[in-house]
Formats: sequence, C-alpha cells, structure tokens
Amino acid sequence: MKRILLLVIISIVFGSANAQQLWNAVPSERLNHLEKTNRVSIPLKSQTFSLDLDAFKTILEAAPSRDNYTAPSTVIVPFPNGEGEIEHFRIYEASVLHPDLAAQHPNIKSYVGQGIEHPASSVRFSVTIFGLHSMMFSTAGTSYIDPYTRDLQNYLIYKKKDLQNPRQFFCGVTEDVHQNAERSQNQNAPLSVNASDGTLRTYRLAMACTTEYAQYQIGAYFLTAASLEEKKAGVLTAMNVTMTRVNGLYERDMAITMQIVPDNEDIIFVTSDNLANNNAGTLLGQIQSVINNAIGSSNYDIGHVVSTGDGGIASLGSVCSSVKAQGVTGSPVPAGDPFDIDYVAHEMGHQFNATHTFNNSFQRTAATAVEPGSGSTIMAYAGISAPNVQNNSDDHFHTVSIAQMSDFVNGSGGTCATETANGNSAPFVGFLSNYTIPKSTAFILKGSATDADGDALTYCWEQINANGSSSTINSEPSAFSTSGPNFRSLSPSDSPNRYMPQLNSVLAGNLTPTWEVVPAVGRTLNFALTVRDNQIPNGGQTGRDDISVVVVSAAGPFEVTSQNTGGITWAGNGSETITWDVAGTTGNGINTANVNILLSTDGGQNFDTILAENTPNDGSEAITVPNVNATTCRIMIEAAGNIYYAVNSNQFQISATNGTDDFGLQSFKLYPNPNNGSFSVAFNSDNTNDVSIAVHDIRGREIYSNDYENTGVFTANVNLQELQSGIYLVTVINGARKEMKKIIIE
Repeated sequence: MKRILLLVIISIVFGSANAQQLWNAVPSERLNHLEKTNRVSIPLKSQTFSLDLDAFKTILEAAPSRDNYTAPSTVIVPFPNGEGEIEHFRIYEASVLHPDLAAQHPNIKSYVGQGIEHPASSVRFSVTIFGLHSMMFSTAGTSYIDPYTRDLQNYLIYKKKDLQNPRQFFCGVTEDVHQNAERSQNQNAPLSVNASDGTLRTYRLAMACTTEYAQYQIGAYFLTAASLEEKKAGVLTAMNVTMTRVNGLYERDMAITMQIVPDNEDIIFVTSDNLANNNAGTLLGQIQSVINNAIGSSNYDIGHVVSTGDGGIASLGSVCSSVKAQGVTGSPVPAGDPFDIDYVAHEMGHQFNATHTFNNSFQRTAATAVEPGSGSTIMAYAGISAPNVQNNSDDHFHTVSIAQMSDFVNGSGGTCATETANGNSAPFVGFLSNYTIPKSTAFILKGSATDADGDALTYCWEQINANGSSSTINSEPSAFSTSGPNFRSLSPSDSPNRYMPQLNSVLAGNLTPTWEVVPAVGRTLNFALTVRDNQIPNGGQTGRDDISVVVVSAAGPFEVTSQNTGGITWAGNGSETITWDVAGTTGNGINTANVNILLSTDGGQNFDTILAENTPNDGSEAITVPNVNATTCRIMIEAAGNIYYAVNSNQFQISATNGTDDFGLQSFKLYPNPNNGSFSVAFNSDNTNDVSIAVHDIRGREIYSNDYENTGVFTANVNLQELQSGIYLVTVINGARKEMKKIIIE
C-alpha cells in the first residue's frame, strides 16, 4: 500500500513538472497576430493556454489501452480546468475507431482519464493532426479545451455553461417507423431500471455524412487543396472528436460505448452523395439502404448520418433492428459542444429508445414529460423551445432516460452488443423514506450511498412526475399545479442532499423561483436519486432509489416569525426567543413533534451551530446566544425526523461579551406556568433600577408592557386573563440584566 501511494505521489509530482512544461497561460491579446482556427460557437468567457503538443503526444505514447486493462495506468497527464487550474488525470487509450480503422489512421487517437485530485472528475479527449480536443466532467461543471490558433500551439479553455447556442434545432423523432411488440413493451416498462450489471456494451457504429458536412469539415481543417484520402481522414477526425465526447457521456451514465466500423470511410461522401442534406425526414428514409449497401447490414449495430441541415430525426428504439441506421443529426455548424452533446447524443438517445423529457408542447412525450419548460438534460430541448430553462443541455441523461435506455439494452437493443465484464460494482443507494410536508414550505431531499469499489460518487435528485395532461403544457411550473414537474434537473453533485428550491433562493425569500416551485396545494411529488460512480476506464455504474413527498394543503406554510426585521443585534451569552408558525404540522399526517433550531454565522451558507435540538414544535423557544462576533446571522428551523424547514427573512448580528455575569436575574421565578393569564414574577435585584415587563405573542406582537418600581427584592403580579389561550413570551429587564420565558395560557 505504501509503495502504491509513493508511486501516486511520484506520478503527481512528475505530472506537476510536466504541467509547467506542457501548459502555460497566455493572455489572448498576445495571440492576436496568429491565424485562428475556424470557430462559430464562441464562449462568453474563456482562457488561453499554450501547449507543447509534441511533448504531450510523447507522454501519451505510454498510455495503456483500456481494452487490456489489468492495473491502474502510471501515465499521469495535466489539464487546465475551466478555472485555469491544473488538474491531473490517470490516462488510458480508449479508441473510438475499430482496431483495423485505427491502424489505417495512427494519428487519430482518443483517450480517457480518471481524476487524481478529484476522483469524481474524468476527461475524454482526442489527439490528432488537428490538435487536442478535450471534455472534462467535474462536479464543478464541464469544461472544454479546443485549438485556438491554427498552429495548434494555443488552446481555448472554457466552461460549458459559458457557451452560446448559435442556432435553433428541430428533432422529429419517429415512433412509428419501428413498430414491434418488444419495442412497445419497452415504452410502457417501469422507468426505474439501470443497466448497472458490471457490463460494458460496445456497439459497432456506421457513421455516414453528407457531402455538405464533409465540405464543412474540410474547410474547417483547411484541407481544400488536400487529396481525397486526406479529406476523408479529416472528416473522420471530426467524427472521432464528436464520438469521443458522446462516448464519454454514454459510458459514464450507462456503460455503453460505440466504435466506428472498419469500412466507415466508404460512407464519408466528399464529392457527391445523392442525399437530402437539408431535409432530415427524407434523409432518414434514404440512409438505411445507403449504409446497408456500403457497410453490410451484418457489419454494424447502429447507423447515423450527420449533415449541415437544421435539425435531426431518429427511429425510436432502432438499434440492433432492421432500421438501425435511421438516425440523423444536422446543424449548419456541425462541430463543438452544441452539436456533439445537445444534438448527436440526443438523436442517438432516441435510437437507444429514449424519448423527450421536456414539458413543452412541441414534440412532447407525455409519459416522460418530467422536466419543466424546455428541460435541461440530453433528451430535453434546452435553448430550442421556449420557455427555455437554459441555452444548452447539461451533459447528463435524466434518470427516466437512463431507465428507458437501460431497459432497452437489456432487451431487443442488447442482442447485437459485444458485452465485456468491466469489474465495476454499482453503487448501493441507502433505503430512502417517504415524507409528508406542509404546503408552501421549502424542503431538503437527503440521500446516501456506498460503493464496494470505493469510487467517488456523485448524486442527482430529479423529479419524475410526468405531465400526462395537456392543460399545463408549454408553461412554467406553477405553485398551484397538482400534476407534472415543478423542479428542474441539476447536474450531478458531490453532495447527497438537494435543497428544494436552492438554498440561496430560500434565503432571498423566494420559494417559487422560475424552475423550482414549491407547491401551494396538496399533491404528491415523486423524486429519484441517481448515484453515479464515475469509474474509468471501462464504463460507470449507477444506483437509484425513488421517494414520494406528499404535500398537505391543510398545513403550512411553516415559517419563522421572529428575527425578521433589520437592525437586530444579539448579545453573546444572552437569552433570546425564537418563534415560528407551527401551521398545523403537529397533525394533518405530518405529525412533527419536535424541531431543531440552527444558526448560520456566514449569511446562510452553513447552518452548523445548534441552538436547540429536538425541542417541542410549539412555536417558541428561548435559547442561549453563542458568544461569537458575527454580522451575517440567519436562523433555520428544521423538522426533526422530516425534510421541511424554514429560515428567518433578515440577517442579524451577534456581539460577543466578556462573560455571562451581566445577563440573567438572580433567583428568577415566573409562576404558575401554565396559567389562566394571571402570573407572578419574582427575583433578587442587585440595583434599584425600574423593572420592565413585556409580553409578546408568538408572532412578535407586543400585547402588554409596564414598568415597575424596584426596591431590591422584586415581586409583581401580571393579569392577562382576557387573552386567548396559547403561547406567549414574557421579557423582564432590570438594568443590564434580562430574562425571557415562555408561558402557556390555558
């Protein structure tokens, strides 16, 4: 074990040294004089680095093939991430080309890498005569590296979220092209299946292109004067870049990979093709016979054609079938993340039997309309069909898509795959509980998982309420909807918990941000937790469990009713009272007997100080103030044994004191308690200052206040017999000393 650790340390140190030699940050203005690569999709933000590409390739020559994986690779390579920070990865060659095709093109390489500093991170990249193209998956967000200057010595590093979607896209998925009993059965199967059986499924891919696509790539790579052989190699390189990225997604989420067939150059049409480039529907009907005739039906498992037309179409659940080549992806800019991930991965998803997941009316699938608006996952329409959640897809499949495709490859869609045991165990998701919560109240979905291999897990909570109704199609989520999606999908995170809505929205007092809307009516919310193990090199595995959250209309909103005004300062070691509206949560099927009261001293980012634990859920609690200095404090009250919570609406301050002697009244008594509204206050005073007694209800409204003379031994009777029964707060102040007590009037 010590020897392995030493090797890892040595490798990282070696990689750090390489980083200084391989990568160097370069201000973009210093590159103005250099000719740039052809690029249409320009990120809003980016960084530029120089790369010693020859040295980079030399290091990669020692990378072992993942096909012969027996031990962890010792090749550690540095990459800058989206923040411009260097991360290191353990590298394996993962060719997208069939070995025979790869032998013909030794300069077209693809690799996969596992994160060293961050094991949940991975990198997929290709290295060719046209430079490095990289895609880095991370819980901090996906980032890309592409050539920036034509000399291939300088590279653009940017985050996926900073990309703009340059064009609209139409997907005309066809559900009637491939009809058979097994496919129909797959469509109605329970959407709770994962193909996490320790198997990597490899499919032979025949990837054709129209002449227009070929000419685009020839121009992009400056090959207009090249030979026909060189032009075809250039187009194949572009396909390799696309499929390197697509495979990264399919392998991580479903342990599915695709390998371009040996004779693929026979369907790369450079000069003429007789194909309908600008009509995806017509092209779909043409391409099956074209690929069959050129490649042979028995020599591939999935076919796909790329074009420069503005849209895509695919036959649903067609892999391994007689119409397995019926997949089309077209874009006037057939390169880069929007094309590779938003479009190609999407259309191939249809071929693996995944339907649309968004809740818009255009090309909507009712049974899987689980994402609000345009949606944001691969099988949604991000940036394409308003109302748009965001401009581009997040690079993960929704859990219902994983279920559809997993069910498919375990049935008719798995009959042609080459299956290889990958030795990877699926994560085990801890048994999750169902909950009942009040309306108009924030909540936290909490999960847990373990992995027998010790892999770095990521977690993705997603709503799975499909909107089968047409009444709320094409609308943003509503707090008054009784069906359909209220919460968007977010990218996998290293935290097993998800705030609904996100905590920053709740802290701002917003429980209904556009794409995360807490219900204000009674309904049932269904959620799935998908856990990814992110293992490299031979395919990840996932685990999943589902829960139901019943929202009760007779209870809620559960709210903090104190500390909601500005200018509040607490004295350290003093006594303060926190109040909240129970709002029917002690009954109505919620039955919360106790709550926890938490304090944040950093503006609500961490509630890590417990003020009261398992205190009765009665709407009021006197607490002792921590003796700290803090200017941005917030209060959270969470239901003990449940998932709902509330925060106060304003920040307040705490000022530390030197000790506790300045606070509290000696021999203080308040009796009887409970009472009928008449009670006595007694204590021994160390001064002759007047005594102030005030009474507030649990909403903080003052209902009684009086000053009393003090002779040293203080006793006073207070008569509030006209008050309604309930909980009240009594505050007694004598000079610098104060006591606060809760009373119950019966």
